[in-house]
Amino acid sequence: MSTRHKTRPSKPALPDFDAIVPVTRRAQIAETMRSLILSGQFEPGAQIVESELAERFGVSRGSVREAIWELVDQRLLVNKPYSGTYVAETDASTMEEVYSVRGSLEKHCFSELWDRRDGAYEDEFSRRHDSLARAVRSRDKLASIEAELHFHSFPYEFADNSVLLGVWQQLSQQIQLNFVMTQSIVHSNSFLEDARRYFEVALGPDLDAMHAEIDRHLELGVQAIRMLRPPAEVEGKV
Repeated sequence: MSTRHKTRPSKPALPDFDAIVPVTRRAQIAETMRSLILSGQFEPGAQIVESELAERFGVSRGSVREAIWELVDQRLLVNKPYSGTYVAETDASTMEEVYSVRGSLEKHCFSELWDRRDGAYEDEFSRRHDSLARAVRSRDKLASIEAELHFHSFPYEFADNSVLLGVWQQLSQQIQLNFVMTQSIVHSNSFLEDARRYFEVALGPDLDAMHAEIDRHLELGVQAIRMLRPPAEVEGKV
């Protein structure tokens, strides 16, 4: 009996793509500094001294300088001629612009998800709200910043709209800088009451009430910045 050899299908040719590039020192330094800025460990307005960072990281000043310019491009650092480099600050004018975009975005986000809210939505939102409350009561600055961003990210994640989520992620660094600057206000009963109100309306029956709550909540964020910064523009504002 004759045997027939099965021929294996030929493997498709791989598409063109770039080889993996090892992470550079500049990238590692930039990522570490980004985390320190967005966690508030490098406080807004603090001066960044290149030589001190180079010694602390154990690298050349050139590597630190490249990382600094990357963060300047991302508007997390500000270079002031004849003065130095500083962690970016924000002011009410800037946050009004950011929160105007965020307000429109968030209203659209809730409009998309409103009729799809279910038990999983309530459970996860409740979990994130409880985590925020615990972090604030513990007076842990870093945990509070992370928990607040995690709490407000949930509607964008649940909406399952990649465009909405992408725009939120682009805004999140600027919003997180605002969280960093308003930490003295975060650790108060009024902050927890406001967060609770936002959460309860987000679980309620009235979409129009949610839209109004978004406006109210974001205006409180701008007011918090006004309490900390004068009405005049901050020098080197982002």
